[in-house]
Amino acid sequence: MTTGVEDDVLTSMTTTSDPSMRTWRRQRRTGMIAVTVAVLLGLIALALALAEALPIDGTVELLAGISSVAAVTGTSLVLFLLLLISRWPVLERAFGQDQLVGWHKRLAPWAVYLIAAHVLLIITASAVEANRAWIAGIAVVIRTNPGIVPALGGLIIMVTAGITSWRRARRRLRHETWWTLHLLTYAGIVLAFFHQVVAGDTFDDGAARAFWVALYVLVLGLVLWNRVLVPVARSRRHRLSVTEVVRESGDVVSVWMTGRDLDRMRLLPGQFMNFRFRHRGLSYEAHPFSVSGRDGDRLRITVKALGDASTTLMDVPAGTRVTFEGPYGVMTPPRAEGSRYVLVAGGVGIGPIVSLVRGLGARGVPIDVIYRASVPEDLVLADELREYEAAGTIRLHLLPGPRAVQRMDAGHLTALLGDLSDATVFTCGPAALNEAVEESARVLGVPGSRIHSELFDL
Repeated sequence: MTTGVEDDVLTSMTTTSDPSMRTWRRQRRTGMIAVTVAVLLGLIALALALAEALPIDGTVELLAGISSVAAVTGTSLVLFLLLLISRWPVLERAFGQDQLVGWHKRLAPWAVYLIAAHVLLIITASAVEANRAWIAGIAVVIRTNPGIVPALGGLIIMVTAGITSWRRARRRLRHETWWTLHLLTYAGIVLAFFHQVVAGDTFDDGAARAFWVALYVLVLGLVLWNRVLVPVARSRRHRLSVTEVVRESGDVVSVWMTGRDLDRMRLLPGQFMNFRFRHRGLSYEAHPFSVSGRDGDRLRITVKALGDASTTLMDVPAGTRVTFEGPYGVMTPPRAEGSRYVLVAGGVGIGPIVSLVRGLGARGVPIDVIYRASVPEDLVLADELREYEAAGTIRLHLLPGPRAVQRMDAGHLTALLGDLSDATVFTCGPAALNEAVEESARVLGVPGSRIHSELFDL
């Protein structure tokens, strides 16, 4: 377990290596430039589609032109969605994975709608041109368009992924099933690509085709590099393996891992990593866990049994090899400003909060830690926090009890903390707690730029 001496070593190490606020703002600007360039490339693709569609003469050309524009816009949006979840450091450091995934979720349905509209419109145009019933237009399209069948297969895969992402549908699926369906969308995108460069009028030859191929190569290359090749190389370099599993409560454990040269990870307090444990029931996919402790070449994650994977993790044997992606997340010390810091945790969300305490403790700024849980037994790592309180690093507010009693409304926070107008607020816990804290902080005058949370809802 982490001792006070180990924490002092970590604090001095992270304090001297943390990027400055100026560095973070530069990363933010770089991320905005990258997003702007991506949007401009999409607009170029749209301009090419419009140039190909014009001039329009008659109903068939009108339908075909709208269909082509819908296809290019929808596919450009798909490439942008892939860019958002490519784990490209330029975007990860600027916005954080939770915000990128949020954009991905909001934009994904529109991509599916546009591509589906393309299919319906081209069928309609074919039926009108052949003077056939609409349903007969399907046969006309299949007969006259090479590569359409694989493209339709790709569309079906993407629609299936979209449907299973709806909250109500996703609740009925195992996470592994949902993840597999989303993984298959890459196959759907590749199938659609061959249709676009073989049968599509916009990108079938010349400079337009080279431009479109380059976009695909760029985006898929970033995905392959950042989500496959880099994690493989880093996992081999650091060679993480499980050394100890410590039960913190009835359904919470801390998993300690050891490795080599962990300083080279550039791990900041408050960040998380996607871990894949090479053990039966855990090796199929990676899961995001915050790093709650660091001791030299050892890392700790603190996990609550909420599903099949986290439950299996409670009994993972020592010696289990671990591969990883990351570190990720922007809920880190460089984002802390103002004359005081407020760290709010709910349940097992205490992991990144404990890490942040270590990263912020040497700044000499007042730190309040609010830790809410349903029952006292769920206040895991509380002893560690009490050590910081005894050392004068933090003021600790332990709030066991039901939500109706331990509310996170503005009045309750004011009674606990006083004036928050110059504070930076970090919150990690269930979505309801995060939302309540964020709303109350705004009511109490905390600027939105100083309210930070992280959700691992992937």
